[in-house]
Amino acid sequence: MARGRRPATPTECESPPGRAAPRTRNRILTVSLALFNTRGLGRVTTAEIAAAAGIREGNLQYHFPRKSNLVEAMFASFEVEAIAVAGRLPADPAALLAYQRAWFDLIWRYRCVYRDGIAMVEIAPALRPRIHVLRAETQALARGVFEAAVRAGRLRIGPEALGRLIDNAWIVSSHWMSHRLQGGAALTEADRDWGFAQVRDLFAPYLVARDSD
Repeated sequence: MARGRRPATPTECESPPGRAAPRTRNRILTVSLALFNTRGLGRVTTAEIAAAAGIREGNLQYHFPRKSNLVEAMFASFEVEAIAVAGRLPADPAALLAYQRAWFDLIWRYRCVYRDGIAMVEIAPALRPRIHVLRAETQALARGVFEAAVRAGRLRIGPEALGRLIDNAWIVSSHWMSHRLQGGAALTEADRDWGFAQVRDLFAPYLVARDSD
């Protein structure tokens, strides 16, 4: 999107404010996430997003005047989902692996956030402090989930070792994509499953099975 262009006015947009506007905005975000995941945050242009969304670029600019606004909105959606997933205490601590799998599924849905983190903050520098805040908050929520599993007798591990285990799991969760991309091929769902297996196996020695399991 060229600098200096004024945002489109409602009368210039295909979807004026009203009931159609939220639908158009959501469609833009959905299409953007798909393109960012496939091609990379830094490689996708607003013109390509508009074309994929079936709208004019001026319409996209009405909703998101700059690409940074679009990236910030995408990250806001990720924030909401990340807090929900990280803080979802399993009703049965035996569901710890399902809890971890839900986190990996979230990472996969927003893989551009992890894979293209440097490009993301270059496009939208205002996200840098929000990324740090979100990381601290989700780590604290995850720690609460695993501490509850220890109290319930489903994890057998001491407090200090649990802290190291969570840190290691977080490192693997955040950087497995970089490792898999060293070969140069695009990420696939098989890569996602590989990453999940690495984290799952970190916890395996500490899981306590019940007689009924």
